[in-house]
Amino acid sequence: MSTQRHRKLDPVELQIERALQPNRFITYPECSAFVDGIEAVQAEIARLVEGEPARAAFLYETFLAGCYEKAEEIDDSGGSFGQFVETLFLGWIKARQAAGVDPNETASRLLAWMDEDPYGFCYRIEANVSKALHKAGLAAFERLVRARFDVAALAAPSPRKQPSRRKTATPSLRSLPAAGSCQRPWPG
Repeated sequence: MSTQRHRKLDPVELQIERALQPNRFITYPECSAFVDGIEAVQAEIARLVEGEPARAAFLYETFLAGCYEKAEEIDDSGGSFGQFVETLFLGWIKARQAAGVDPNETASRLLAWMDEDPYGFCYRIEANVSKALHKAGLAAFERLVRARFDVAALAAPSPRKQPSRRKTATPSLRSLPAAGSCQRPWPG
């Protein structure tokens, strides 16, 4: 017999599950109404950020995990589901900031999600992330991104390959100061 204790589900978790309709394929004509339904649940989570930010951050993470599971069960040809998932990431950032979570931890977790994003939900999310992050969060995100490119530049087999890597990185890096928060210009 297991002595493992089960955590009581948050009522919003149940709403997330119902709204995502696991194991049901959402066709292209159904996608708009489906996204409207999940947006209603997201709005409820957004209302929690001010009073219960840690709970809201947890619920955003739960919702994000559910959306990654749902990605195989939806025809998102119009992109509305993908755009919705981006709003979850931005809400998650705001909730973690409101909860006082270490900005380095938030930036690190976000970059890990961006690295492991088989459905492209994080594609070009940097510009909107830079608007959602507060000053310390943006500094942490910038520091981690720069460190990655510094490591890549050091690992380059020849100096001739560095400019091409730099050119590839520059558009993503340039999107960060779009919020007007960076104090130094980007290379390139």
